[in-house]
Amino acid sequence: MARSSERPGPADLAGVIAAAVPALVEQLLAAGPGRVHRQALAVLERPLLAHALALTGGNQLVAARLLGLNRNTLRKRCRELGLAAARAPRRPRGAAAAPLPAS
Repeated sequence: MARSSERPGPADLAGVIAAAVPALVEQLLAAGPGRVHRQALAVLERPLLAHALALTGGNQLVAARLLGLNRNTLRKRCRELGLAAARAPRRPRGAAAAPLPAS
C-alpha cells in the first residue's frame, strides 16, 4: 500500500474495493436477493457521478467527458440514481468553458 504522503494507486484502490465486496453483498442479500448486481453498482456509481459533477461545477458535458460517457447517458444515470441534475449558473456568452480537471 502507498505511504500516507502518497496517493493510492489503482491497484491499492482495487484491493480496498475487493475487501469490501463480501460485506456489501451480505448486506444487499439481507435486503433482498435478485438485485444485488444492480444495487452494488449503484453504491459505487452514485458517489462517482456526484463527485465528477462537483469537480466540474455541475457541467454535465465536461463531467461526462471526464468519465468517458455520453452526456445523455450521464443524465439518464443521474435520474435513475436519484441525483439532482444541479446546473451551474450559465456563463456569459464568449466565456471559456470549464477545462477538464488534471488527473
